[in-house]
Amino acid sequence: MTMTTPDVFDSPLYPVVIRLEGQGFQFRLLPDGTVQVNPGAKLPPDARALFQQHPDDLRVLVAMATDAGVHDRRDVFRLQYAAAPTGTLPTFLFTTGVAYVRGACFSCGDVLPGLTFARCWRCAIAWRLACRLAVPVWVAEARNGAKVLA
Repeated sequence: MTMTTPDVFDSPLYPVVIRLEGQGFQFRLLPDGTVQVNPGAKLPPDARALFQQHPDDLRVLVAMATDAGVHDRRDVFRLQYAAAPTGTLPTFLFTTGVAYVRGACFSCGDVLPGLTFARCWRCAIAWRLACRLAVPVWVAEARNGAKVLA
């Protein structure tokens, strides 16, 4: 499956979904494209209205967030984030020792769709989810395209 990192992180849904996830809500994408939220009865009315305004963003965000590969990476990245000194971000590497070569994700080694130095879409999404906060797109793009930042 090839996917690029969409701009749903800039959507007003992203911080709401992160906040709700932190409060124990669970999201699931059903085969018919419907997003199931549990517990649905406790979903705040403002969040429900926002989800109805941006159904496509919600589907894409939930699809990415429920991908098993993204979950595996997010869990590893959350541990790295928790261990990082206050005020810093770790490098977020899923697998240590991956060669920094064109066409391979420098975080996990998965093949990229082009001959670039970058993260795969799963690693790019997972580190942002691990942070549990909105990350400006310019910061994300810089971190996704560089293994080590000065």
